[in-house]
Amino acid sequence: MPYSKIFARDIMDADPAYCLMDVSVDDVAKRLADEDLTGMLVVDDDKHLFGLITESDLIDQQKNLHVPTAMALFDMVIPVGEARFEKELQKLQAMTAEDLARTEVVTVAVDTDLGEIAAVMGDENVHHLPVMDGDEVVGMINKHDVIKALVANR
Repeated sequence: MPYSKIFARDIMDADPAYCLMDVSVDDVAKRLADEDLTGMLVVDDDKHLFGLITESDLIDQQKNLHVPTAMALFDMVIPVGEARFEKELQKLQAMTAEDLARTEVVTVAVDTDLGEIAAVMGDENVHHLPVMDGDEVVGMINKHDVIKALVANR
């Protein structure tokens, strides 16, 4: 079957792992480890997509904080790296899924073909794509799903 005939609905996990926004980061980490997951959707009480937490987010939370530096130029002091510092500080202090989740999530529609899915993953440098049917999350695709589809259809 050509790649243009394979769609998100064909390769997605139709029952993706998810948690509510108020779940603790420790519980999210435990679930990822216990269930051998690489990512988890974060949803609100009505099960609308709020964000996404991946293994990378949990690992990033444990790394050393980069303290911002400053450059002196003539009589001015110019701070460098403040935005990065703020972002890292927020992750370090995250207590709930809501605090840690990435809320700017790239998604695909159920009728997105495999070639476009691969392009989105590559262009956006993402490993997980929630699959949407309108405004409803109906599944999730990770890079492993794409690789399996590519191999199965050679």
